[in-house]
Amino acid sequence: MADLIVRFMSLVEPPLHVAGYSGFDGFTTVPVGTAVEGDTYADVAVVGGTTPGPPFTAAFYLGLTSTSRDFTCYTQWDGEKAIRTIGLYQGEGVAPAPPLDGPFGRVLPEFRDGYENLVWQFQIEELSAAHKRLLPIMVSTAFAGDIFFMKYSLPKMVLGAIVRGADGTFASTVQGWVATPATDPDGHTSVPVAPVTIAPNEATLIPIASITKTFTGHLLARLAAQGKTGFTHQVAGNPAIRLIHLATHTSGLPREVDPGIELDPAKEAQLPPVLFPPGTGALYSNVGFNVLSRELDGIGRTLGVASYGALLEKEVLSPLGLNHTTFAGPDHPGSGESDLGINVFGSHDSAGRPWKEPRHDPTPRGASGLYSTPGDILKWIEWHLTTGGDVDPVETETRLLNHAAYVQRDGLSPVFGLDESGHMDAMGLGWVVMMPKGDRPFILQKAGGTTGVFSFIAFSPARGVGFFMSVDQFDVGAGTEMPELIADLISNSAPR
Repeated sequence: MADLIVRFMSLVEPPLHVAGYSGFDGFTTVPVGTAVEGDTYADVAVVGGTTPGPPFTAAFYLGLTSTSRDFTCYTQWDGEKAIRTIGLYQGEGVAPAPPLDGPFGRVLPEFRDGYENLVWQFQIEELSAAHKRLLPIMVSTAFAGDIFFMKYSLPKMVLGAIVRGADGTFASTVQGWVATPATDPDGHTSVPVAPVTIAPNEATLIPIASITKTFTGHLLARLAAQGKTGFTHQVAGNPAIRLIHLATHTSGLPREVDPGIELDPAKEAQLPPVLFPPGTGALYSNVGFNVLSRELDGIGRTLGVASYGALLEKEVLSPLGLNHTTFAGPDHPGSGESDLGINVFGSHDSAGRPWKEPRHDPTPRGASGLYSTPGDILKWIEWHLTTGGDVDPVETETRLLNHAAYVQRDGLSPVFGLDESGHMDAMGLGWVVMMPKGDRPFILQKAGGTTGVFSFIAFSPARGVGFFMSVDQFDVGAGTEMPELIADLISNSAPR
């Protein structure tokens, strides 16, 4: 039986990387991470005895770096004679229609070599303007990520970036790191638990904790843009508090309260006393955002939407295609073994061991509880970085409302709990606003931390670049340095 050889030729500089394959039992003739050579070619897979053979659909991944999967080449064999290369697609996942054509590359004619092996060929001819901009950023990001990952000896880490090209197109990529436990001379692992085996990628499910607040702010902006509520809407239980106070942490409500704020209007609890007059100071408040979601939940019910989660889905998640962003997280067995068989951040303690009882709050409230994936987060950042062209004018209005700085730090007293992920110059709708300083452009950012997971999102709307990063370990040092790393990456890749 003849073999199937898959060959990629590249005319781009620097060359892409072969980042893996899936869908059949074959073997790569070049290691994962090997560059596709210049203007020559590399045989990236030889599938022994595949022709003839059973039907299959396979995918080969090409990356701007050795760990990213930025392009997918799908191939198909029907088990008899019809063999075809489906085409090249952007990103990893189910093939969309149609495939990428024109500047990216094209399928070349298949042929039989001197050994009667069937050779499939695809030629990479050009990168988009956005990919050309992204490439040097990701090279630098890969290096910075390697150092960060080794410095903190993390079990897993994921880092995604997205840029807007000069022509308005977008390109994004996700890189993942996973620890390889060391062994002693007798072959015993240095880690007292089963090693982590799944490297995170764009489909990894992550509890994003307080980044949920920025989705709540997005929902508030959209409802306001539709005229269904207003920023000065008074809050039930304390008419001195307005929705804008809740969204900017200036309500005066405490950080936490027990029992928590209920969403069900029938169980509406009296608000706790404020610590200062609303609007005069700033104090990070999970209570405030849960009250905000209760208020939005009430607005949704008047519109016939049964719950806050359903309202967020209807107004934000579904329209933007954020299909993996949800309050319904994965089942976490107490041992944390889900980390070994499911593509999910399962949480690790400070020693790198799986947390026995992850305590992510799944309650559909505005302060926390959402799960998402790097792919969804980057898609969401793309919405934030889009400039014009919206078919729906409500989207343009929502974006303008979402990116505004509503409360300046100057004049607030006190200011507590808002500088952990970078100095807060102003507050937006859940976003911590960092004004331009030196080489650093205007940035909107937010951090999130939960049991064993720290995450961070930041982007510069004017400069068209954004990042998302998450570490799967309760490491306070990594959690506090992560914003510094991302701020530096934004400053270096999109300086003023």
